[in-house]
Amino acid sequence: MKKTIKLKLDNKEYTATLKDNSTVDDILKMLPLELPLQRFAGHEYYYTLPQKPSINGVPVTSEAHAGGIYYYDRWTAFTVVFRDASIDPYKVIHLGNVNEDITSLVFAENIIEAKFETIL
Repeated sequence: MKKTIKLKLDNKEYTATLKDNSTVDDILKMLPLELPLQRFAGHEYYYTLPQKPSINGVPVTSEAHAGGIYYYDRWTAFTVVFRDASIDPYKVIHLGNVNEDITSLVFAENIIEAKFETIL
């Protein structure tokens, strides 16, 4: 089954297609979420989730790509990446991809309001 969410980032709407794994399933159970995303490291916006999702058996990567949505377990961080980045030695779980172009997603503020919800 295709897993899709709606994202509202600083009053702009996007959709994202998510992967089929236990981390995604656990995060979907937390939705809807309204989060103040913090810009970090010149390539992403992130926020600490209210709960730790399962990561058992889910592959990790050190390559974060623009338009990707990732989970970093050490900080329980849900991230939306707007610029490609190699983050080695850190490892993240690739949750899915935003369907629209977000490479220009650098807002004047370091914190943007975000809303994530499932699409039925």
